Amino acid sequence: MAGYDSQAPIVKIIGENIFRWLTSEFGKQTTLKEVPKELLELVASVDISIRDYASSRSAIACIALITFAYKLAGKAQEPRFGGKDIVLAKVLAKNELLRRKGQRELANKYWNFPLYELIAGEVGDRIRSLPMLHIPG
Repeated sequence: MAGYDSQAPIVKIIGENIFRWLTSEFGKQTTLKEVPKELLELVASVDISIRDYASSRSAIACIALITFAYKLAGKAQEPRFGGKDIVLAKVLAKNELLRRKGQRELANKYWNFPLYELIAGEVGDRIRSLPMLHIPG
């Protein structure tokens, strides 16, 4: 595969298809509707109570999605918001999977916004500013 090392640890962990999608198809116009089901399922299944995210394929895929979203936004990730970013991505993924199954209608105007904006843009900034339960480490 051109453009990346298919034997790189991150590619091997999250899978070539997901890595290829993140590097070549995830862009500023991409909405949740366009995210591959496999990636949504991984992000939706992240166990937010664990602290060793490096041992979880789901967490690594989620962090990769978040990292690419911040890169598209031209912003640096702030470690203090890492937990909130993961929870946000998980909630977005779970709701999109429910929408695809016809179990949830998503009428919020933000649902059609680009995904990077929901995670790393003004929408994500507003969500990160809200108080959240602290998960002890």
